[in-house]
Amino acid sequence: MHSVSLHRDPDISTRETIHDLRNLFGVVASARHMLDDRPTGDRRTLLLDAIEDAALRGGRLTSAMLGQGRSGGAATRFDLNEHLAGLGSLMRARAGRHVEIRFEPAAGPLPVKLDPADLDAVILELVSNACAAFVKPGVIRIRTRRLGGRVRLIVADNGRGVSAAELHAALHGFEQSSVNGSGLVRVRHFVETAHGRLRFRSRENRGSIASLNLPLVLKVAGAETAATAPARWNRMTRKEIRHEKRQSITA
Repeated sequence: MHSVSLHRDPDISTRETIHDLRNLFGVVASARHMLDDRPTGDRRTLLLDAIEDAALRGGRLTSAMLGQGRSGGAATRFDLNEHLAGLGSLMRARAGRHVEIRFEPAAGPLPVKLDPADLDAVILELVSNACAAFVKPGVIRIRTRRLGGRVRLIVADNGRGVSAAELHAALHGFEQSSVNGSGLVRVRHFVETAHGRLRFRSRENRGSIASLNLPLVLKVAGAETAATAPARWNRMTRKEIRHEKRQSITA
């Protein structure tokens, strides 16, 4: 089990902030290119909203970095499905013309207690990584699945995928210059801080799957508590057994 420090290394926080800003710049650039198609109606509104949202988020990140540095916002209770639906314009703008975003939410509410800004940054990171993996038009699926007192948040793509060695290097920050380098380390830090578990699976020319297993907020005798990791987490599901030849790394 990973130990989690309550105090973040300032250098790590700065690198993560810069990485988040790069992803927001990617949203703006992608949306700008799609505006060249002269979209109308809802499509144009979505792109303009995404540019404005990215600019506001970037301004807040920059202000924090110029001040006392990024210190992680307060955890807030919210419904995960509703929150992810609200990120639709940013995700679709980042995906660009040739990548489709499909949101497949679980039925019912999914109350979580997380830093929403950090969650947004992680989702954009995973979408950005998936976009970089496409050499032809493809699909990114954002799924939520409830597992007892926990939720599994899945980001899957049908891009080119990576080898087990490349995935291990990306997760542990060995390839700092690559698109997938410190960004996946950023995802891993978020999941650890949230007392979750992170699993990546990838297969060359078949795509990649990122699975974030996070605690739901439960009410016990009038108090809120986060669910602990279920013992069955380490058991392979039938689907995983069928795909055991696929590369799999648990962070």
